[in-house]
Amino acid sequence: MTIRHTVTIFLAATMALMVAIGFSAARPDAAEAATVAVKTCAGGSIQLGEAEKKMLVLHNRTRGTRGLSKLCVDPKLQKAARAHSRDMIERDYFDHDTKGTNEDFSKRLTRYGYNWRLCGENITYGSGAYGTAENRFKAWMNSPGHKANILKKGFREVGIGAFNGNYDGTDNVTMWTADFGTR
Repeated sequence: MTIRHTVTIFLAATMALMVAIGFSAARPDAAEAATVAVKTCAGGSIQLGEAEKKMLVLHNRTRGTRGLSKLCVDPKLQKAARAHSRDMIERDYFDHDTKGTNEDFSKRLTRYGYNWRLCGENITYGSGAYGTAENRFKAWMNSPGHKANILKKGFREVGIGAFNGNYDGTDNVTMWTADFGTR
């Protein structure tokens, strides 16, 4: 291999890397997890992560098999659920109450602008395959209190937040929050 050939290969590799970085900077969504548009309760649309969408489908499929109405995504509940999952990962705790405050989930939903008449919350986490939507939903359905929230006839709206990170010394943990409500 000649020096000229080696330089040409190096330049080609460098250009490919620069194009990839440039594409990523121009389209940041392409560098992040894929998202899927779903309808909101008001008829608009909102972007959910693929795992969040899968969890929504699992909720609605299960409710449908029991003759219950489907849950629609409320943007305020969605924002609250995502923020809580992220906060639990970033500040290394697992609780319905926001760490270091006297704020339970109902107060948090109000802070995010959701004026609820009825509300509830499910949280869970898992790493790797144990943290998938399917496995976490199954765990919720095997827990009487969590199952009751999923199947509560009075709930109409939901926000589902999934956030990945390091929790309690374990890498690749997905923290889940499902905030339920009715106005």
